[in-house]
Amino acid sequence: MDPTSLFSYERHVDSRALHGRTLLVTLGAFSDAGGAQDLIDDHVLNTLPSRVVGRLDIDQVYDYAGQRPEVTLELDHFEDYRRPEILLHEVTGTDGETFFLLTGPEPSFQWERVAQALRIVVDQLGIERTLLVQGFPAPVPHTRELPVTRFAGSPDSIAVRRTMPGTFRLRSPFTALLTLRLAEADHEVVGLVVHVPQYLHEMSYPDAAIALLSAVGQENGPHLPLDALEAQAAPVREAVAAQIGAAPQLQEMVAELEQRFDRMITAGGGAEVPTADDIAAEVEQYLAGFAEDPSAEEDDTPEDGGPAL
Repeated sequence: MDPTSLFSYERHVDSRALHGRTLLVTLGAFSDAGGAQDLIDDHVLNTLPSRVVGRLDIDQVYDYAGQRPEVTLELDHFEDYRRPEILLHEVTGTDGETFFLLTGPEPSFQWERVAQALRIVVDQLGIERTLLVQGFPAPVPHTRELPVTRFAGSPDSIAVRRTMPGTFRLRSPFTALLTLRLAEADHEVVGLVVHVPQYLHEMSYPDAAIALLSAVGQENGPHLPLDALEAQAAPVREAVAAQIGAAPQLQEMVAELEQRFDRMITAGGGAEVPTADDIAAEVEQYLAGFAEDPSAEEDDTPEDGGPAL
């Protein structure tokens, strides 16, 4: 099937006039731990000038029955149908430089065709660097700086060397295929994955989005303002600290995670540092458990809207 017919520019947009150095991708994957992708979308599109310039034909690539969109039943009629969309936004950064943001759910069908269509878009827009961002639940404490590991089509594309500590075989998200196909076409592509404390991964956690956007800047992407996210993060940090402070078992769990985390990043002081195999085995256990847990997407948010641990 022709990939060029899958993506279309908006009627009012002259694609020949569009140019940008960076494409930021927040397409859904098998997880969005801490709501990091949603937070980034909301933050970027509500703090910087932007416009929709193109979209994928969602009816061809989305499983409506498997991922049913929401709609409101107001007494005797339906309203506010939330149509899924995969949109390409043109965004103007604080420095005046234009970049692009690709948002929406993970495609359910025609992955190869979608990847090819996006490769064509990258060619047309003259994009030099594609950055994919997401989060996953990991055995890390919230009291430490959240790690952001990298993957890439070519290791030389990574500016800051922070990779996973081993080799893993896991269920592929669409972004993994996109990384491969863009790299095969000689495009620079780097993935950024923030490790979100597994006991917080089901809540909206602004610190995850802050860590990712900081890493975007480190990887030669746009430097984005973080003030609004910092304002959101402060009350969440206070709520989490209060809940943990009131629960001795949670305090013990966090203390154990802190000790493991510190041993992983500190080799001095006579501390026993886990081997790469030890670290890889623990991370792999969490990856496998999350991928197979059908309750991972359940909403455990309390009725008062506060975070649930």
